Amino acid sequence: MRRYSLILAVALVVISAVVGYTLKLRLDKARAQHAHPAPPMKTGLEGVASAGWHWWKNDDQTGRLITDVKAASFEGTHDPSTFELIDARLRMYDKSGSSYTFVQSERALFDEGTGVLRSEGLVHIVMNVPKDKNAEDQAEANKRVRVTTTGVVYETKTGKASTDQPASFVFTEGDGKAVGVAYDPNTKILHLKSQVALDWIGKGPATNKMHIETSDLIYKEAEGKIYMSPWSRMIRQSTRIEAHSTVVTLENHHLHEINGDHAVGSDVRDDRRTGYSADKMVAMFNDKGVLMEIRGDGNARVESGQTGAHTVLTGEHADLHFKLETKQQGKNTVQDSELSLVNADGHSVAISTPLPQPGVKLAETRILRSEHIELAMKPGGKDLQEIRTPSTAQLEFRPNRPDQAHRVVDAAHLRVIYGEGSYVDTLLAWQAVTHTDKAAANVKVKTGPDGKPIPPSPALTWSDLMTVKFAPESNQVATIDQSGNFRYEEGARKAWAKQAYLEQSINRITLSDHARVLDDTGSATGDTIVMNQATGDMDAKGHVLSTHEPDKNQKPGTSMLDAGEPMQARADRMQTRDDNSKVFYEGNVVMWQGANRISADSIAIDRDARGLIAAGNVVSELLDNRTPGATTSDAAAATPDSAANTGPIFTNVYAPKLVYRDDTKVANYSDGVKLTRQKMTITAQDLQAFLTPKSDKPSNESSLNHALATGKVTIHDVISPGRTRVGKGEHCEYYTKEDKVILNGGAPQMTDSFKGITKGMQLTYFSGDDHLIVDGKKAQVAFTKMKKKATPAPQPESSNGMSVSGPQ
Repeated sequence: MRRYSLILAVALVVISAVVGYTLKLRLDKARAQHAHPAPPMKTGLEGVASAGWHWWKNDDQTGRLITDVKAASFEGTHDPSTFELIDARLRMYDKSGSSYTFVQSERALFDEGTGVLRSEGLVHIVMNVPKDKNAEDQAEANKRVRVTTTGVVYETKTGKASTDQPASFVFTEGDGKAVGVAYDPNTKILHLKSQVALDWIGKGPATNKMHIETSDLIYKEAEGKIYMSPWSRMIRQSTRIEAHSTVVTLENHHLHEINGDHAVGSDVRDDRRTGYSADKMVAMFNDKGVLMEIRGDGNARVESGQTGAHTVLTGEHADLHFKLETKQQGKNTVQDSELSLVNADGHSVAISTPLPQPGVKLAETRILRSEHIELAMKPGGKDLQEIRTPSTAQLEFRPNRPDQAHRVVDAAHLRVIYGEGSYVDTLLAWQAVTHTDKAAANVKVKTGPDGKPIPPSPALTWSDLMTVKFAPESNQVATIDQSGNFRYEEGARKAWAKQAYLEQSINRITLSDHARVLDDTGSATGDTIVMNQATGDMDAKGHVLSTHEPDKNQKPGTSMLDAGEPMQARADRMQTRDDNSKVFYEGNVVMWQGANRISADSIAIDRDARGLIAAGNVVSELLDNRTPGATTSDAAAATPDSAANTGPIFTNVYAPKLVYRDDTKVANYSDGVKLTRQKMTITAQDLQAFLTPKSDKPSNESSLNHALATGKVTIHDVISPGRTRVGKGEHCEYYTKEDKVILNGGAPQMTDSFKGITKGMQLTYFSGDDHLIVDGKKAQVAFTKMKKKATPAPQPESSNGMSVSGPQ
């Protein structure tokens, strides 16, 4: 592509030379009529001028010498009007008389009647010789342009000169050849008829020569145009240009423009290749003949090959802009042009195909589509600097490996910035919309009810700005940063945030600043949410609030983990794993379903196993299903205090740890437990809460069926204002349906603030009344110590070895 101007400069020099050669061959009729007479010859006989022959002609107006012909011998032929010149030497001076063109012919015939001079042998021509220099001096001739040919025909009446024979050209900085040459001085048209080949060496070494070829060349001097047809080819080292019906335009004898049909050019050097083509191509040059611009119309195409990728840019139109560079070549300073910018318009497409590299995984093929695409080169014209689109564009990442995702980016406009070696460094897209199909190797195939695989949903995103960073020297996407009103959608999963950050190697998205994720299993909000696109796992941090929808395929559960109700939670951190089947909360956790609530430092939920584990400052609040104030205990029903309790009934449990499984409907509290329910408080080392299963029908039962407490059990029950009952033992059973407490193990005792202390092997009482049952071991009596009353007189303690039952 580079140094295109030098190629055409060669063509111009050679063409000018040939014009000069043929122009100076003219011997028009007017000159012949005013020439000095030749030496007399014998009429009707062949004459021989053995001493040589000299003929010249001066300009009628200026008197300057315009033609001078000498021959070693002059002979007449059988035709009186025809003369044969042997070893003829012809000098044709320019209008100023300051220089001349020298023509030497071994044998020439001149027909005085027709005015035609024919050369039958070799013809040597030396161009532009100063008038005071001798062209027959070989050293002087070597400084000038020289032409060698045969069979030259010169018409002195019209000035036309032509030959159908091969002609060769030699000049100080190159050479050339053609078969068949014609020149008409009246129309100033030079015609090289076939097999045209020119070589321009220039001032540098021979390896820098430029080669020009064409089948037919016409130079119209009056128009300043050169026509080459049906094809032309120009080659200089790594640069090659081919075209059909090529037209070269000159301005003030300087190369100005080249116009060709179906033009194809290429430049191959080092580790890169640049090519271009179009149905119509125009090359523009400055006044120094240096290439500055190439315009292509119709199926325009520009190719660029680097170490890591091969890029093809196509469009209806393409403009290649070049930057003028001044370089030092040895002792000489020269000007040259380097490709700096390419513009493509009209259904433009840029395709960058990665090339295999040792130790580097093959990247995706990138396909950019837009009405207008600009491609900028780095200084030196070797590597890509940037590809940009000022209008709407689409960039497709087409996978070349099974572990690559297929991604499409649509944008209002975008930029692709390149790093070292034309490897992509950064992609910027404004008002970006992405469509990503997961890599086949990373997709978990799901099947529908009919057993057929369900196609995975694509991942869609929207954002004001998208910044993509690539791994160095790999063309591999490393990270994607999307900011400004980010939105994400993948099947049922949706997400919103101010900013999103994707780490491609691990397929992880980080949402920040008012992040929110929603799918058919629930939703989550937080300061930051991290999602693993490959596994569906999610991590949320900062002011986390989540909702998990009930599983419609599950039967109703319990009040603690009810699959039939939405579960909501608040925490500092949250994690979901295994397709949201496992959920972990940490830091100030509060989880609730309806009125039921659990708080803890951490809570882990296994939705498949239908269980949870809570640890650290665990507090559970369970609301009874039964109607407030209702009880199935006859004794309790007769108690005014119970009947008056018309508010909701909560069972609250406090413990360091909770383990719950819904298949057993048992909540295990451990490591120091406190249970509160209405006016009762139970403390123990461990406690098992047996929950009441829910049914589809309305139920009037407590959420807590019964509880078992073990280890240093203490029961504190407020019987009435001013009266408490405190029980102690190693084991305790509490049944909500009857409000019944069974205390045993160790040395159980019950202390009534009004009636005193009762001891026995097992103490049973009902919280709603004064009914107490004391059971002792065999041969061991229960011990009851009654508190004294002011009135009536104190009664004796029972010590008859019998159990005491009834009101105490």
